[in-house]
Amino acid sequence: MNLNRFGKKNAQLNQLLTQSAHWQRLSTCLKQELPASMRVHFNVACVRDGCLVVIAHNSMAASRLRMVLPALLPQLQQIEATINSVKVKVQPPESKPEAVKRASLSPEARGALARSAQALPHHPELAAALRRLSEKSS
Repeated sequence: MNLNRFGKKNAQLNQLLTQSAHWQRLSTCLKQELPASMRVHFNVACVRDGCLVVIAHNSMAASRLRMVLPALLPQLQQIEATINSVKVKVQPPESKPEAVKRASLSPEARGALARSAQALPHHPELAAALRRLSEKSS
């Protein structure tokens, strides 16, 4: 889908697309100036009152960015002339909820486990575990 075509018809959408492209250029410039190992650990947030706000994903990345970013101000000012300082904030990325296991045994599998439990009288603990497993409905 070509959003630029719609942006020509809608001034607000065009402004958002222009602003998005500007932020992308600023972020790309910043990431190109940094070592590859640091690039994935932060995002550009905004420019507020002449201060570029960068969100680091952890405190170690934030510390490294605080040391390196002030030296990159001239390069950043070429894209956004209003930037006169840089601030780094820490915000861990959203964590994904743990996956819930929803495995279930088919009736055939439960039957095979029950038969195996009966065939193991000489291993009572293993037979009991197989019996419990075969009795689970899901």
